[in-house]
Amino acid sequence: MQEVLQNDEKFSNVDRETVEAINLFAGTDIDIDEKEEVIDMCKAWEEQKNEGRELGREEGRIRQAKVTALKLQKKGHSIEDIAECVDFDEETVKKWLVS
Repeated sequence: MQEVLQNDEKFSNVDRETVEAINLFAGTDIDIDEKEEVIDMCKAWEEQKNEGRELGREEGRIRQAKVTALKLQKKGHSIEDIAECVDFDEETVKKWLVS
């Protein structure tokens, strides 16, 4: 995708209405500056990739915290201690341990 955006002018700069349609049909959330008539898709694509990476990191952090919470519970640690260790609030930890 990056190569197409960089090498083909018709894909690298796209009008605002087209980007709105891409957001609608592809389920993306490309930022659209209402003052701009043309959107730099190289920049928009890079932002989308970065957002996806950040989301993946956060999901991984939560998944690892859940695993750690379960291990600590099996060892007899309190909810309060577990929450402190995994750096999440007690209510969140309780939900993980109940389900």
